[in-house]
Amino acid sequence: MAASFDLHTLAVLGAAGERLVIWHVNVGAALGESRLSGAWVLDRSRTAEIESLTVGYPIVEAGNDAAAPGTVGNDAQTAGTVGNRTQQAGMVGESNHLTDVVGVGAAVAIADDRIVGGAGIVDVDTTVETVCAAIESADQRFAAHQDASGGKFTRPQWPVIVAPDVVALPQFRVDVADDHIRPVLTLARGLADLADAWAAFESLRLARPFLEDLGGAAARPLPLAVR
Repeated sequence: MAASFDLHTLAVLGAAGERLVIWHVNVGAALGESRLSGAWVLDRSRTAEIESLTVGYPIVEAGNDAAAPGTVGNDAQTAGTVGNRTQQAGMVGESNHLTDVVGVGAAVAIADDRIVGGAGIVDVDTTVETVCAAIESADQRFAAHQDASGGKFTRPQWPVIVAPDVVALPQFRVDVADDHIRPVLTLARGLADLADAWAAFESLRLARPFLEDLGGAAARPLPLAVR
Protein backbone atom coordinates (compact mmCIF):
# COMPACT_ATOMS: atom_id res chain seq x y z
CA MET A 1 0.00 0.00 0.00
CA ALA A 2 1.22 3.52 -0.69
CA ALA A 3 2.69 5.52 2.14
CA SER A 4 0.18 7.52 4.16
CA PHE A 5 2.56 10.48 4.45
CA ASP A 6 4.55 12.71 2.16
CA LEU A 7 6.95 15.36 3.41
CA HIS A 8 7.76 14.93 7.10
CA THR A 9 10.31 17.60 8.01
CA LEU A 10 12.39 18.28 11.09
CA ALA A 11 14.81 21.17 11.75
CA VAL A 12 18.40 20.61 12.86
CA LEU A 13 19.73 23.63 14.76
CA GLY A 14 23.20 24.71 15.81
CA ALA A 15 24.82 27.93 17.04
CA ALA A 16 27.50 29.55 14.89
CA GLY A 17 28.76 32.51 16.88
CA GLU A 18 26.26 35.29 16.34
CA ARG A 19 24.34 33.22 13.82
CA LEU A 20 22.00 30.25 13.83
CA VAL A 21 22.47 27.30 11.46
CA ILE A 22 19.23 25.59 10.40
CA TRP A 23 18.99 22.48 8.25
CA HIS A 24 15.65 21.00 7.19
CA VAL A 25 15.55 17.23 6.76
CA ASN A 26 12.70 15.19 5.30
CA VAL A 27 12.36 12.00 7.36
CA GLY A 28 9.14 10.90 5.69
CA ALA A 29 8.66 9.36 2.26
CA ALA A 30 11.59 9.40 -0.17
CA LEU A 31 10.51 11.83 -2.89
CA GLY A 32 13.23 11.13 -5.43
CA GLU A 33 15.32 14.09 -4.33
CA SER A 34 17.66 14.95 -1.47
CA ARG A 35 16.23 14.57 2.02
CA LEU A 36 18.21 17.70 2.96
CA SER A 37 15.50 20.08 1.85
CA GLY A 38 16.96 23.44 2.86
CA ALA A 39 19.81 25.10 4.76
CA TRP A 40 20.10 28.58 6.28
CA VAL A 41 22.69 30.52 8.29
CA LEU A 42 20.91 33.49 9.84
CA ASP A 43 21.85 36.28 12.19
CA ARG A 44 20.13 35.94 15.55
CA SER A 45 18.30 39.22 15.00
CA ARG A 46 16.33 37.82 12.03
CA THR A 47 13.68 36.40 14.33
CA ALA A 48 10.80 36.41 11.81
CA GLU A 49 12.76 34.28 9.36
CA ILE A 50 13.96 31.97 12.12
CA GLU A 51 10.38 31.58 13.30
CA SER A 52 9.18 30.68 9.81
CA LEU A 53 11.82 27.92 9.64
CA THR A 54 11.25 26.42 13.09
CA VAL A 55 7.65 26.85 14.26
CA GLY A 56 5.77 23.57 13.99
CA TYR A 57 8.86 21.49 13.20
CA PRO A 58 10.41 18.88 15.51
CA ILE A 59 13.79 20.30 16.57
CA VAL A 60 17.12 18.46 16.71
CA GLU A 61 19.88 20.18 18.67
CA ALA A 62 23.34 19.68 17.20
CA GLY A 63 26.10 19.02 19.71
CA ASN A 64 24.30 17.34 22.62
CA ASP A 65 26.58 14.89 24.41
CA ALA A 66 25.12 11.46 25.07
CA ALA A 67 25.96 7.80 24.64
CA ALA A 68 25.04 6.38 21.25
CA PRO A 69 23.51 2.94 20.81
CA GLY A 70 25.12 0.19 18.80
CA THR A 71 24.92 -0.75 15.16
CA VAL A 72 22.30 -3.20 13.94
CA GLY A 73 23.42 -5.62 11.25
CA ASN A 74 21.54 -7.86 8.85
CA ASP A 75 20.78 -10.32 11.63
CA ALA A 76 19.26 -7.50 13.71
CA GLN A 77 21.83 -8.09 16.45
CA THR A 78 23.28 -5.06 18.22
CA ALA A 79 26.93 -5.04 17.30
CA GLY A 80 28.02 -2.23 19.58
CA THR A 81 30.29 -0.71 16.94
CA VAL A 82 29.11 2.88 17.34
CA GLY A 83 31.17 4.94 19.76
CA ASN A 84 30.07 7.63 22.17
CA ARG A 85 28.80 10.90 20.84
CA THR A 86 31.20 13.82 21.31
CA GLN A 87 30.59 17.43 22.15
CA GLN A 88 30.93 19.63 19.06
CA ALA A 89 33.13 22.54 20.02
CA GLY A 90 31.57 25.95 19.58
CA MET A 91 28.08 24.66 18.87
CA VAL A 92 26.41 24.83 22.28
CA GLY A 93 27.13 26.07 25.77
CA GLU A 94 27.86 24.03 28.88
CA SER A 95 24.16 23.34 29.38
CA ASN A 96 24.07 21.43 26.06
CA HIS A 97 21.10 23.51 24.94
CA LEU A 98 20.95 26.28 22.36
CA THR A 99 20.59 28.86 25.10
CA ASP A 100 20.41 32.48 23.94
CA VAL A 101 20.60 31.51 20.28
CA VAL A 102 17.96 34.12 19.53
CA GLY A 103 16.28 36.88 21.48
CA VAL A 104 13.31 36.68 23.83
CA GLY A 105 10.07 35.92 22.00
CA ALA A 106 11.73 34.30 18.99
CA ALA A 107 10.51 30.93 17.80
CA VAL A 108 13.41 28.93 19.16
CA ALA A 109 14.09 30.77 22.42
CA ILE A 110 15.02 28.39 25.24
CA ALA A 111 12.83 28.33 28.34
CA ASP A 112 12.88 25.54 30.93
CA ASP A 113 14.85 23.31 28.55
CA ARG A 114 12.16 23.50 25.85
CA ILE A 115 12.32 25.27 22.51
CA VAL A 116 9.34 27.59 22.22
CA GLY A 117 7.46 27.34 18.94
CA GLY A 118 8.97 24.08 17.75
CA ALA A 119 7.05 20.81 17.81
CA GLY A 120 9.22 19.41 20.59
CA ILE A 121 12.86 18.33 20.91
CA VAL A 122 13.88 15.13 19.12
CA ASP A 123 15.75 12.65 21.32
CA VAL A 124 18.12 11.22 18.71
CA ASP A 125 19.41 8.37 20.88
CA THR A 126 15.91 7.18 21.75
CA THR A 127 14.87 7.50 18.10
CA VAL A 128 17.75 5.22 17.08
CA GLU A 129 16.85 2.77 19.85
CA THR A 130 13.24 2.74 18.62
CA VAL A 131 14.37 1.93 15.08
CA CYS A 132 16.70 -0.82 16.30
CA ALA A 133 13.93 -2.30 18.46
CA ALA A 134 11.52 -2.35 15.49
CA ILE A 135 14.06 -4.21 13.35
CA GLU A 136 14.81 -6.67 16.12
CA SER A 137 11.09 -7.31 16.65
CA ALA A 138 10.59 -7.92 12.93
CA ASP A 139 13.57 -10.25 12.84
CA GLN A 140 12.22 -12.26 15.76
CA ARG A 141 8.82 -12.51 14.07
CA PHE A 142 10.53 -13.61 10.84
CA ALA A 143 12.52 -16.27 12.70
CA ALA A 144 9.35 -17.66 14.27
CA HIS A 145 7.61 -17.72 10.88
CA GLN A 146 10.65 -19.35 9.33
CA ASP A 147 10.61 -22.13 11.92
CA ALA A 148 6.88 -22.68 11.47
CA SER A 149 7.24 -22.92 7.69
CA GLY A 150 10.14 -25.35 7.74
CA GLY A 151 12.74 -22.85 6.57
CA LYS A 152 11.19 -21.91 3.23
CA PHE A 153 11.93 -18.19 3.37
CA THR A 154 15.10 -16.15 2.82
CA ARG A 155 16.13 -13.96 5.72
CA PRO A 156 15.70 -10.25 4.87
CA GLN A 157 18.78 -8.06 4.48
CA TRP A 158 17.83 -5.72 7.30
CA PRO A 159 19.39 -2.24 6.99
CA VAL A 160 22.40 -1.36 9.14
CA ILE A 161 21.55 1.39 11.63
CA VAL A 162 24.19 3.93 12.62
CA ALA A 163 23.78 6.80 15.08
CA PRO A 164 23.25 9.97 12.98
CA ASP A 165 25.93 12.05 14.68
CA VAL A 166 28.77 9.63 13.86
CA VAL A 167 28.13 9.57 10.11
CA ALA A 168 31.23 10.66 8.15
CA LEU A 169 31.00 13.15 5.31
CA PRO A 170 33.79 12.16 2.91
CA GLN A 171 31.76 13.23 -0.12
CA PHE A 172 30.99 16.67 1.25
CA ARG A 173 33.45 19.57 1.11
CA VAL A 174 33.07 22.27 3.75
CA ASP A 175 35.45 25.23 3.63
CA VAL A 176 37.69 25.75 6.67
CA ALA A 177 36.00 29.09 7.25
CA ASP A 178 32.69 27.27 7.62
CA ASP A 179 33.81 24.48 9.95
CA HIS A 180 31.21 25.57 12.50
CA ILE A 181 28.58 24.35 10.04
CA ARG A 182 30.08 20.85 9.79
CA PRO A 183 28.52 19.40 13.01
CA VAL A 184 25.04 20.54 11.91
CA LEU A 185 25.53 19.16 8.40
CA THR A 186 26.90 15.88 9.82
CA LEU A 187 23.85 15.42 12.03
CA ALA A 188 21.43 16.42 9.25
CA ARG A 189 23.09 13.99 6.81
CA GLY A 190 23.03 11.27 9.47
CA LEU A 191 19.32 11.79 10.08
CA ALA A 192 18.70 11.60 6.33
CA ASP A 193 20.61 8.30 6.21
CA LEU A 194 18.62 7.03 9.19
CA ALA A 195 15.37 7.93 7.39
CA ASP A 196 16.59 6.04 4.30
CA ALA A 197 17.44 3.00 6.42
CA TRP A 198 14.01 3.14 8.06
CA ALA A 199 12.33 3.41 4.64
CA ALA A 200 14.28 0.33 3.51
CA PHE A 201 13.12 -1.53 6.62
CA GLU A 202 9.51 -0.54 6.03
CA SER A 203 9.78 -1.81 2.43
CA LEU A 204 11.07 -5.18 3.68
CA ARG A 205 8.38 -5.35 6.35
CA LEU A 206 5.51 -4.56 3.99
CA ALA A 207 6.75 -7.13 1.45
CA ARG A 208 5.94 -9.82 4.03
CA PRO A 209 2.25 -9.98 5.03
CA PHE A 210 3.07 -11.74 8.30
CA LEU A 211 4.97 -8.61 9.42
CA GLU A 212 2.25 -6.07 8.57
CA ASP A 213 0.70 -6.08 12.02
CA LEU A 214 4.00 -4.86 13.51
CA GLY A 215 3.34 -1.39 12.12
CA GLY A 216 0.30 -1.44 9.87
CA ALA A 217 -0.26 -1.91 6.15
CA ALA A 218 1.29 1.45 5.12
CA ALA A 219 4.86 2.67 5.29
CA ARG A 220 5.55 4.94 8.24
CA PRO A 221 7.84 7.98 8.57
CA LEU A 222 10.89 7.71 10.81
CA PRO A 223 9.57 7.16 14.36
CA LEU A 224 10.87 10.27 16.10
CA ALA A 225 11.11 10.25 19.89
CA VAL A 226 10.00 13.78 20.76
CA ARG A 227 9.94 15.37 24.20
